[in-house]
Amino acid sequence: MRRWHYPLLLGLLSPWLVWDAWRRHRRARPGHGRLFEQFGRLRDGLPRDALWLHAVSLGEVRAAAMLIRAVRARWPDLPVVISTTTETGAEAARALDLPHFYAPFDFAFAQRRVLARLRPRLLVVMETELWPNLVREAGHAHVPLVIANARLSDRSYRRYARWGGALLRDVLGGVELICAQSPADRERFLALGAGRVEDCGNLKFDLPVAAAIPAVPSGREHTWLAASTHPNEEAQVLAAHQAVRQRYPDARLILVPRHPERAGEVTRLVEGQGFSVETWSPGRPPREECTVEIVDRAGLLAGLFAEVPVVFMGGSLVPIGGHNPIEPAAVGRAVLHGPAVENFRQVFAALDERDASRQVADSEALGRAVIECFDRPESWAAVGARARDVIAEHRGAAQRLVDRLARWLD
Repeated sequence: MRRWHYPLLLGLLSPWLVWDAWRRHRRARPGHGRLFEQFGRLRDGLPRDALWLHAVSLGEVRAAAMLIRAVRARWPDLPVVISTTTETGAEAARALDLPHFYAPFDFAFAQRRVLARLRPRLLVVMETELWPNLVREAGHAHVPLVIANARLSDRSYRRYARWGGALLRDVLGGVELICAQSPADRERFLALGAGRVEDCGNLKFDLPVAAAIPAVPSGREHTWLAASTHPNEEAQVLAAHQAVRQRYPDARLILVPRHPERAGEVTRLVEGQGFSVETWSPGRPPREECTVEIVDRAGLLAGLFAEVPVVFMGGSLVPIGGHNPIEPAAVGRAVLHGPAVENFRQVFAALDERDASRQVADSEALGRAVIECFDRPESWAAVGARARDVIAEHRGAAQRLVDRLARWLD
């Protein structure tokens, strides 16, 4: 991509971005509306001379929480402000009790206004948000920019290598430090022309690890969880559930679409397959005749892993790239997953090396695997124990990252 292509593209997208900002404001819960905040119109009260953390959505905010804990331990008086792009990310950020705003769209004037308003000591961008105007304006404002927990999926690496061009070289040249999740990610960034890149490990491993593996609650022994599923994947999960119920007629499925707004669509699909369905509710046992429970809200998934003996991690039977298995593993629940896990290749490789997860090829194999887990609960529990040990052994990325940030924050 040539340098002049980018402002042209932003200009073409402007009408849609204005509409998107208005839509977010109208849909926001009372007190959470932020009219045109994405254009740099920040509200009063956000701290200045702070650490500015940017995390796109829910997964990035959860990783940022590990870093925030370590930052507060080392610099208890340092103010922290967090920005997100999505509404689900915003909800997770508010739960951290941090001042929050929606990150500006990457117009130079919007980034300039935010930087002038906040005057941050340091800007840390989670994972791989390479926004050219943000990097350029941070440089003009003398605000050091660090990319934390950086990763490049196969698809992203190929796209950057093919289309990045001079624009990508400019962006990478303006980043002070890239802290990569793995040696493979470090090598990819270096191959793209990045300067200082260090392997700091994956922040998501720094989740608290259960001291003791929780027992499966009574009545949930034959319940399994399909987490973060996508279109065309729910049908495969339901086909597997049909097979499971032939062996275990009392089997139940908790189905959690990756995007909660799809809950109505997924409910209609479940009903069309002949299952009795209801919405999952905390603390309320399902009706006896219910065979599928659907979670229709964000932020509930993490609390469900300990409630079931078997977890299938979605985004892996369709070409999405898989989702994070660390949260279930941290409470001693190993995961079943499909073959498409390139987004978390290093994590799954660490689990597979210790026989702490299991891959299935399709819906038929998924049904057989769930049945086997129900047939041999002690054996599957041992796989979960190994998964928890793997997570415990890979912790420490937050402290390594804090040590690097000390250059600007001490």
